[in-house]
Amino acid sequence: MRGKPLYPFALTAILGIGLIIVLSFVGINIGPDSASENGEENGEEQEFDDPIELGEHIYEGQCASCHGGDLDGGSGPALDGGNYSEEDILTAISEGPGNMPAGLVSGEEAEAVAEFILAENE
Repeated sequence: MRGKPLYPFALTAILGIGLIIVLSFVGINIGPDSASENGEENGEEQEFDDPIELGEHIYEGQCASCHGGDLDGGSGPALDGGNYSEEDILTAISEGPGNMPAGLVSGEEAEAVAEFILAENE
């Protein structure tokens, strides 16, 4: 290796960069299935017959991170005390009191979340 001492290092660098590029493209295709994460299967939205099941599904995706998985609170207030009426819950969802963003869900989904919260407090 007297004449060209940088060749082995250059070859190693080129092979390393090529390997990084190839593995990056492989990794892009291996990620979790986005359809199953969003409650969709085979390109179709998951349907719920019971509004309470729909409310639970939406609550877990939109509300549980702040209000806790068991409605026991977290960075948001606890919802397990039974202190809220359906109207209070719908108003809070639409207006977003305090740090809560307004309008996370609306319409039928908001009503389903309210039904779920009330059913859990019974």
